[in-house]
Amino acid sequence: MNLEETEVISRCQQGDQEALKEIFDKYHKKVYRIAYGVVRHREEALDIVQEVFIKLFRSIKNFKGQSHFYTYLYRMVMNTAIDHSRKMGKQFISSLDEEGSFEPSDKAEREPEKILLQKELEERVKWAMQKLPHEQRAALIFRDVEGLSYQEMAEAMGCSIGTVMSRLHYGRKRVQELLRDYVELHGQGSGISTTSKRQTPPKLS
Repeated sequence: MNLEETEVISRCQQGDQEALKEIFDKYHKKVYRIAYGVVRHREEALDIVQEVFIKLFRSIKNFKGQSHFYTYLYRMVMNTAIDHSRKMGKQFISSLDEEGSFEPSDKAEREPEKILLQKELEERVKWAMQKLPHEQRAALIFRDVEGLSYQEMAEAMGCSIGTVMSRLHYGRKRVQELLRDYVELHGQGSGISTTSKRQTPPKLS
């Protein structure tokens, strides 16, 4: 955490409203992106953003600076989003879906039957990711959507780097296993590429 951010957080802890606005302006888009990655619905993601910053502003006095501020915030976002998802009866959506890990090739984009195949594959990815424990899904979002380092993920998730690597490894392995039969059946000659490409969530208004 740099000196400028330390000063802003200190002002927030003293109740400085302008400092609170600075924190919101700096992080609200990232919070929205993570929330949207979980619930995949714009209005619900916006509700989560509001809830997260209410929680943050109420609890920021308890922040001791023992971890990076953004990992402290990300942990709060993930916990809030997962809780929200459970309350709404939604299935947790994966980073692979958010990232668009299975992208149609240029040729497929021009061929309706292959676009339909792409949609079917996306549904299979969602189904596979729903089989993962929350911890593995969260690890995929932190790594593949937010691009956090292993150290940053460990801080955000409250575990060791080894545990982070394990969650990523077994999460990805399980998804591959669940999708293997489908990809073997449809992948060859289908125009499907496994190149990762971020899909931008709806913009904040």
